[in-house]
Amino acid sequence: MVKVGLLPHRPRLYRIGRLLDTREMVVRRNYIVVYAETPETVTVLRILHAAMKRP
Repeated sequence: MVKVGLLPHRPRLYRIGRLLDTREMVVRRNYIVVYAETPETVTVLRILHAAMKRP
């Protein structure tokens, strides 16, 4: 996923996540990348299909 590779450069570009201290990026309409960021790193926590039940 090329879009995920851009996260370290602009991690705050995407919406605030449903879980505390996370963000969410929609990829290819049906997939959501849930990630967390610190000043040093961006960590992908999970990749979800949009049809999956989420917290």
